[in-house]
Amino acid sequence: MKLFFKKLLVFKLCLCLAISGESWAQALPVAQPDRVGRAVSGALQGGMISRGFAANDPRFGNTLARISPQLAGVVGSAATVTIGAVTAPGWASVALAIGIGAVITYAVNLALDSLSKWLFRTDAKLDESGAPLTVSTSTTMTSGGAYWKASFHSGNISIDLSGGDGEAVARQGYSDYQTQSGQSNQTAPNCSVSTIQVSCGVIYAYSQPTGAPASCPAGTLFKNGACGAYSFIAPASVPTKTGLTPQQATTDIPSSDLDKKLNPAIVAALANKAWQQAAVQPGYDGLPYPQSNPITASEVTGWTAQNPDLSPTVRDFTAPNPTTSAQTQPWALPQNPSSAVTTPATVPNQNTTNPSTQPVTNLGPDPGTGAPTLERTPTAQEILSPIFNLLPSLRNFSPSTQSGTCPRPSFSLLGQTHVMEAHCILIENNKAVMQAAMAFAWAVFALFIILSA
Repeated sequence: MKLFFKKLLVFKLCLCLAISGESWAQALPVAQPDRVGRAVSGALQGGMISRGFAANDPRFGNTLARISPQLAGVVGSAATVTIGAVTAPGWASVALAIGIGAVITYAVNLALDSLSKWLFRTDAKLDESGAPLTVSTSTTMTSGGAYWKASFHSGNISIDLSGGDGEAVARQGYSDYQTQSGQSNQTAPNCSVSTIQVSCGVIYAYSQPTGAPASCPAGTLFKNGACGAYSFIAPASVPTKTGLTPQQATTDIPSSDLDKKLNPAIVAALANKAWQQAAVQPGYDGLPYPQSNPITASEVTGWTAQNPDLSPTVRDFTAPNPTTSAQTQPWALPQNPSSAVTTPATVPNQNTTNPSTQPVTNLGPDPGTGAPTLERTPTAQEILSPIFNLLPSLRNFSPSTQSGTCPRPSFSLLGQTHVMEAHCILIENNKAVMQAAMAFAWAVFALFIILSA
């Protein structure tokens, strides 16, 4: 009977653990890599529309359709990432393989406020770095009261520090230790912190309940008989490493960064590189890539602001995107990024059928229809004849000539007769020029009359 109750107790315990484990697993955040594809598609479509292309332009859909195979082709050279039981390339490794390092040439935050930064190199490697963490130096120290003390004496090294913040005192002690040891390149140590002790390398700071040697304001500690400012190097949230694989860099991401919204600059760079590479492929029939006006991070921000639930996170970007899923093409860009993706993007205006391999269809007996006949093409002379023979009665028209004499007025002055004929001489000498000018003027007037009819 005791054995029966023991087995029953074990069974209940296992059942409770199983239920609690299942609930815990369901509570864990789940990566949704398709949200990265949605954001890329949304940025591309918004970018094409803002650049003056209509959504009903056949090249609009062709652009997305040609970019999708380009992304799928890059997957073959992208490094895989293993998280849990899934091993597959992720959007991060695809972005690295497609070469967004040529667009983002600096270490970029994975999220706008993330602690970790990545530099996408051109050799399929990553450099990682992190923002400095904040170490509190705000606690004041009152003479005779509680404080933290760090003391280290060995050879030529002598360290005695007192302050109100234990980790800050220990880190300052380690900085002084490096200086007195002749180390020119100081680094931030890994520190172990507890309520009574902080250890940073060989330096230990201990909590003292009473006996502070002096009163020092916030931001200072007691050193060499006076209060002075802290000068230690602030630790980084992520260690600086170079030449990492996507797996190594993903492993180093702080858990607090994983569920932050992905930096839109990364999405914009991914969209630009995919569009740029697709546009140079043979047979490309999409819109030309705007080399001088690429998609910007603000355009990605506009789409994610309209679709906050579909905005990708760092977890979505770094998680493996398995090719064996409900989608036959998980790298295909959806035509409608804000709706559920059930099928891969279609490829419009593309006929992949080879007629030579298709069976011949029997259309029945030959009706014997002859070739169509065409009318004789008229000659140039026949085409222009109606124009040349227009108004034949006016073909020989010639205006009548008029004869006239230039008037020469005269008048008497002081007993002499004066004749005014200088204008006649001027007109007679320039008669040919004036006739040509008037003929040209009348021709212009006639031309305007005819064209305005």
